[in-house]
Amino acid sequence: MSWLEGTPFAAIPGALLGGLVAGTLMPLLGMWVVLQRVVFLGVTLAQLAAAGVALALVLDLPVLPFALATTLLVVAVGATRKGRVSTLGDSTLGATFCAASALSLLFIARSAADMDEVQHVLHGNLIYATPEDVGLVALTLVGGLAALGLFFKELLFSTFDTETAAALGVRARLWQLLLFVVLAVSLSVSMRTTGSLLSFAMLVLPPLAALRLGLGLRGSFLAASALGLVGTLAGLTFAVAADLHLESSITLALFVLIPVCAGWHRHPILGLTLAAAAVGGAWLMRAELPEPEAGHAHHHDELVAEGTSFHADVELRARYGDGSVLVEWTLVAHRDDGDPRVPDQLWLLVLGDGVFHEHLLVADPHELPPGDSEHRGSFRLEVDGNPHRLDGQLWSGPSEALAAEPLDVEVAGVLGCDVQPD
Repeated sequence: MSWLEGTPFAAIPGALLGGLVAGTLMPLLGMWVVLQRVVFLGVTLAQLAAAGVALALVLDLPVLPFALATTLLVVAVGATRKGRVSTLGDSTLGATFCAASALSLLFIARSAADMDEVQHVLHGNLIYATPEDVGLVALTLVGGLAALGLFFKELLFSTFDTETAAALGVRARLWQLLLFVVLAVSLSVSMRTTGSLLSFAMLVLPPLAALRLGLGLRGSFLAASALGLVGTLAGLTFAVAADLHLESSITLALFVLIPVCAGWHRHPILGLTLAAAAVGGAWLMRAELPEPEAGHAHHHDELVAEGTSFHADVELRARYGDGSVLVEWTLVAHRDDGDPRVPDQLWLLVLGDGVFHEHLLVADPHELPPGDSEHRGSFRLEVDGNPHRLDGQLWSGPSEALAAEPLDVEVAGVLGCDVQPD
């Protein structure tokens, strides 16, 4: 995306958009969960959706519809119990969470899917978010919030005083069921993009922080959405600057909002002090990148042996679109005259989800100019599905050749890449 060029998020536009959409809209749904005092219901439903995903992989069925149907079925069973829907209780929710977690692991063990597919589908990965993923999450959350907003007064009455609402003829159980159906659908859809941990964190942490500001009901809804946006952006910035896990960084940033808002409510200076302390701690954890050695430009210096007279480093970049992946490569080579370690050919072996491809980089490395040189090129791969990451090896020839062999990592290496949407 051109408008992100020059920013830290240029390489992860999908993660930025997906995080900001979920971080802004999910807390509005989470306010109802917090007000109902059924916070643990959110993580239980997320784990139920995960169990549905795992079972779909075993049965080779469409993942999202099956997970959604499984979660809605459990919500419907809970709604048929006598009493309030929300009185499932911590004990019942805890038992359901444990059973769903165990079933997820058992189903995964029986699944024929590779581990990368399991991790992506089951736990989500924000860095792989595509425009289609972001659009689906946005559509689901906006639709769910619109349904809740349409019946705002009925839901509010049913939430705070169920007995009085029932005595006045308000169908409290029906409105509570609507809330939990919206929650089940939203979590089932969003967890594929943001993961179960981050979905749950976005659901409950901003509302908990907003309620500590004492702004009243409507003000708390707006504050929760704003805090979710700010916390998500701060977590993404922290993760990119310190080269850390995106979902964990955002979750931690959202958690920090709770003491900051509590301190602000006591006195603004205290809130600002706590916020400054959090920013200072994040700054201390920022990534310290090693300075490149003088003389040679390496993409990953640790793969190059000290004093070698020949080495070759390749950096990959890849974009997916229209059923194919465009792979761009940059080769940085160093060769001394008369070096016996120069291979007869230089081949790139690209590996990924369902990808095994060999590409000739240099037909005769002996003809490379002495000293340092940089070379660029690209090729297109026809693929089934959307591979999430590509890695590679450098070989002295195609793998089917009897004399070919992989080059020693001390003199050759490939820096893989995540596949970005085109």
